[in-house]
Amino acid sequence: MIPRFVPGESAFELTTAAGLPRRTGVECTFREGRKCLKSALMKSELTEIERLDLAARAEAIEPFLSRALTPMVFLTVVAFLIAVGSQASSSETLAVWAFALIAAATVITLWRRWCYAPYGLSILNILGAIGILKYSTDDYSHTFLGSTTNQFLLVWFAGNGYAWWKAAAPFIAAHTDSFDMERGQVGQWLADLKYGDRGGQVLEFSVKSFWNGNWTYRLLNLGKCWAIAKFKFGNFRGLVEYRVRKPDSVTVKEQSNGKLRVEIAGRAIRDVDTSLELRNLLFQSVGKNLKSANLARPTSSP
Repeated sequence: MIPRFVPGESAFELTTAAGLPRRTGVECTFREGRKCLKSALMKSELTEIERLDLAARAEAIEPFLSRALTPMVFLTVVAFLIAVGSQASSSETLAVWAFALIAAATVITLWRRWCYAPYGLSILNILGAIGILKYSTDDYSHTFLGSTTNQFLLVWFAGNGYAWWKAAAPFIAAHTDSFDMERGQVGQWLADLKYGDRGGQVLEFSVKSFWNGNWTYRLLNLGKCWAIAKFKFGNFRGLVEYRVRKPDSVTVKEQSNGKLRVEIAGRAIRDVDTSLELRNLLFQSVGKNLKSANLARPTSSP
């Protein structure tokens, strides 16, 4: 059986709702592929926080994969129609057929919820970038507008291809049996970040920026680490990023304009406007000594 991901909800939410043991919402028994991937990815030992962070990153990718199915079906149909009606050279027609077949294979992986879907999305984006480089030779491509459009699409396809390729191996590794415990734990924390406040431990603030976008951040102070989720503004089902960070990775400073500057693992979030109560909670949480000796020791991957 090929590893699968379950979109939309966390592993903790799915298994709890179904009355199953809190194992995971993902099946992963493809042993040969798992062994090869683990040997390639886990060359160095991961600490407990790094393992939790890997599982959290995989949790954040699943909603993007579930939303990709419908546009991918449309793209596949269009690619096949172009391939069937192509009157271009044999090499160009062959390239379109190759693209259409890879798109169809990617649709199957998304529909079947196989963990290898990110590789298909990466390959398609890379092929899109190659197509722009090789076949953008018409008169329109030499105009200012055409050249600008091609450059934008080239960067967009190449960036997406690289991002999906980079995310694929950790995503598959996080859905192996050796990460069952971590997936269950980060799934529980994500449910708390979405729907609960754990007695006031969940800290929330939002930022609006023309350049950086509008986002809502929720931070869960767990003592031994931070669970940090980034959502679309005011939409707790629109998960954008989910990470688990070391206890000293979050810092808060007051700016000259009275607003806060929150740094998360070196990434600065400026002009955070909060209530006095939340401001005090942030400073109080960050001021605590959250270091945990047992998390500093690396743990070997099983």
